[in-house]
Amino acid sequence: MSTTTRKRAVRAVAPVAGLLAAGLLVWQGSYAAFSATTDNTDDAWSTGTMALTNNGGGTAFAGSTTALFTEDDLNFGDFAEKCITVESNGSLGGDLALYRGTVTGAAANGDPSVVLGNQLRLTVDAAPLASATDNVAADCTGFPALATTVVNNVTLNAFPSAYGPAAKVAVSDGATTRVAYRISWTLQSTGSALTDNPLQGYSVVADLNWELQ
Repeated sequence: MSTTTRKRAVRAVAPVAGLLAAGLLVWQGSYAAFSATTDNTDDAWSTGTMALTNNGGGTAFAGSTTALFTEDDLNFGDFAEKCITVESNGSLGGDLALYRGTVTGAAANGDPSVVLGNQLRLTVDAAPLASATDNVAADCTGFPALATTVVNNVTLNAFPSAYGPAAKVAVSDGATTRVAYRISWTLQSTGSALTDNPLQGYSVVADLNWELQ
């Protein structure tokens, strides 16, 4: 075989030999490698729930109830109190607050400048009940002896009208909790017939709202 022929044969065989060597190294590397795995499957996140109902002063709880107060023929110095129970039955607790809705009214004498909401003063005491089955009637029978005053002698117009400024009652997570509220009111005179007399035949209306955050 000539020198030229041998060189051509070497050049032809060299790439094949190189591929075989590379393949052998890869095979040896794969064959020699150990491995192990572990995993943590089906990780999941879900939100809790908040739910509030009230008994409207009765025994049945609902998301919305009819008026607790339907007072009429009032005179200065009149006062009364009624109780209502709020139940938190979601999986999350938080801070429970009472605030009023928009104050509206009408004057039978046609004088819109008279604002009965400035003469009607309210005090509110709140007390968590010992059991999720306890209930307080509208006449406040069963209201706990130990309670916290959350609104103290303020006019209806000055009563907290949003969650932020309202006083809060703590409600725990994961347990149905009932909180009783005792709402006392009195119709206060200004001491002047000039301002008191126009209040005759006047009415004022506002919703009571509870919110948990």
